[in-house]
Amino acid sequence: MKTIDKTKPVLVTGANGYVASWIVKKLLEDGITVHAAVRDPSKKEKYAHLDKLAEHAPGTIKYFAADLLKEGSYAEAMAGCELVYHTASPFSLSVKDPQKELIDPALNGTANVLNEANKTESVKRVVVTSSCAAIYTDAIDTVNAPGGKITEAIWNTTSSLAYQPYSYSKTLAEKKAWEIYKAKDRWDLVTINPSFVMGP
Repeated sequence: MKTIDKTKPVLVTGANGYVASWIVKKLLEDGITVHAAVRDPSKKEKYAHLDKLAEHAPGTIKYFAADLLKEGSYAEAMAGCELVYHTASPFSLSVKDPQKELIDPALNGTANVLNEANKTESVKRVVVTSSCAAIYTDAIDTVNAPGGKITEAIWNTTSSLAYQPYSYSKTLAEKKAWEIYKAKDRWDLVTINPSFVMGP
């Protein structure tokens, strides 16, 4: 694993999301400059909670406009960063058009962020927030796993565009991340696979 310089800024995509907000909080408390990528920095009410966190922390936060579906939109936010946390991805269990609302943003967004990491010489590590949904869909999948255990070698094979499309989006996105990483391994890739997250 490469050593990360903590004096350099850190990019967090989807910075005003739930998991991302906790990452931003920790970074700010560690005195790090956070490059917060959000859809529309003019909508300050969407990230007011992050400003409050920054008020009481030694770190600083800077906002950048970025769109998961727009190639190159993370370039400015990523410039000078050694560490990138990619957390931006739609989460919804009730959608009308799963391809447009879940698959495209998750898959293309991951590709756009990681392809930008390939272009940004300063980047040393990308951490992708995946999901246990990329490993399995239903409890029966854990029973059918080799030895009845799910590991990092197991992929979700039962979800689809028609069945559990959120799980499908997370599976496709994480597979894409590993594909891009293996094609060019100048930076480290770490994926985390939490289950359903809730809290204050």
